[in-house]
Amino acid sequence: MKFKALGLWVVLGVSAGCASGKPTALERRQAVRDSLDKTYRSTEGFQAARWGMTLEEVRAALPEASVGPDGTLRMQTTIAEVPAEVALGFLDNRLAAVDVFFADVADPRTFHSLMQDLLTRKYGEPKKRIDVARELQWKKLPIRFAADLMPVQEVEAAATVQTTESALAQGRPKLINRWTTLESHVNLTQWSLPSRSVVAIQYESAKYAPKRADLIGRYSTKARQDLVKEL
Repeated sequence: MKFKALGLWVVLGVSAGCASGKPTALERRQAVRDSLDKTYRSTEGFQAARWGMTLEEVRAALPEASVGPDGTLRMQTTIAEVPAEVALGFLDNRLAAVDVFFADVADPRTFHSLMQDLLTRKYGEPKKRIDVARELQWKKLPIRFAADLMPVQEVEAAATVQTTESALAQGRPKLINRWTTLESHVNLTQWSLPSRSVVAIQYESAKYAPKRADLIGRYSTKARQDLVKEL
């Protein structure tokens, strides 16, 4: 009887809150979460850009970045003396993912070793290979692109633009190693294409990863399966 009385009291309390026009406890907690989301800025990200930054803040932090022909914010840079293309992905106008592509790696094995050392210095020890292999087998580690997120600018005929991601979507990725912190998920990945190999460092905000998992992007396997139906 005590449990029934308690349940009735909770229901009456929520109803009274709605009837009085005052926010309920649940609504107040949601308002606090929404407020924290708006002010969230991680200590991690890519270079001077941090997870949670708005598009305007990222462009101020990375002034060399500009909107590419597909509507994605991109930049050209050099990392470890190797040319790199960077794609920055936003979720609800917040920086949520970054891909760094290295298309001109002369010695991939040596480059892998260098990147693993640098990423370990920044994020700590990577996950054990057996754990990564197990998660891949269970399909808990989707390899997705920052450009899968909504473009920062709508561009005419963007779907027909040839990008690094559209080329890689035809290849087969190999996850070399993975790092995780409370703020970031980082994959070191290699794609083998008929004429070349492309190495990528894919950064993802841990905070936005669950919401991103529900999205179907332009270069995802599901998206390509849907396109097959048109043939």
